[in-house]
Amino acid sequence: MRGPQDLGGLPAGPVDPVVHEHDPTHWEKRIDAMMMLLFDPKRRLARVDESRRMQEALGEDYHKYPYYERWLQAISWLMLEKGVFSQEELDEKQREVRARLEAERSGT
Repeated sequence: MRGPQDLGGLPAGPVDPVVHEHDPTHWEKRIDAMMMLLFDPKRRLARVDESRRMQEALGEDYHKYPYYERWLQAISWLMLEKGVFSQEELDEKQREVRARLEAERSGT
């Protein structure tokens, strides 16, 4: 059975490479850097196949997320699975970031 990410061999038409060309944003560069650190053979906190497994676990939501957001979700799930941080710690950090962003938007 194919997962939503498995498009190999299906008719898809030509790929327009211009659509995929853009300068990565600051946060996309940060996600890329995190992935490189996680996959670094000296650290070996994660492997590429583990990241792929986590991204595929998105199931039908796979195509709802842009490329780097799938990576970020995979990082989060992997680090939770490996006990690097807890769900409570992740939730608290997300609250802190949301509050900071909201304060920046409101100018306070």
